[in-house]
Amino acid sequence: MIKQSNYSRGSEWRKWDLHIHTPASFHWNGGKRLQEMNGQEQEQIFREMLDAINKSDVAAFAIMDYWTFDGYLKFKEYLEKKKLQLNKTIFPGMELRVEAPVNYRLNIHVILSNELNAQQLQDFKSKLKIASINRVVSDDALKEFAKSLDDSKAKKHGYKSPATLKDMELLELGSKTAVVTKESLHNIAL
Repeated sequence: MIKQSNYSRGSEWRKWDLHIHTPASFHWNGGKRLQEMNGQEQEQIFREMLDAINKSDVAAFAIMDYWTFDGYLKFKEYLEKKKLQLNKTIFPGMELRVEAPVNYRLNIHVILSNELNAQQLQDFKSKLKIASINRVVSDDALKEFAKSLDDSKAKKHGYKSPATLKDMELLELGSKTAVVTKESLHNIAL
């Protein structure tokens, strides 16, 4: 017996956008970062995201913040708390860099199942290790990594001496320069 499909017309092309950032990413260009927003500002930005996603002709999205699932998790939490309807599929993603024997940055875009819960996403992240400091990826570890850089490396990325930088500047510098170990990325199994 043949199972009936939800797609009566057979194969169809659908648009997917697998690389959107939220205010949780250091690459957010929409103003304040999530950490700097109060509750009302977070609700407003998530409402704007929801409206834009629902009005879009794109069928599926991946939230691809650097080094974190926080934007995805906070957005999902907002939807549940407010009992709002999301009409599209959203996947959790993370953009990061991995060490490689090349003279350029090798970015990795990890897209995971939207059926994973917050703990499973945190478990994934907790297995990623930052090269040279051998710490699990976290904001504190990214800041520590930035502090370990010499002044010339910081200057190359547009920053003053790491010894003079404030927390948010250290986080940005670490986010722009850190790499995870190949081994930690290969050893992850959900």
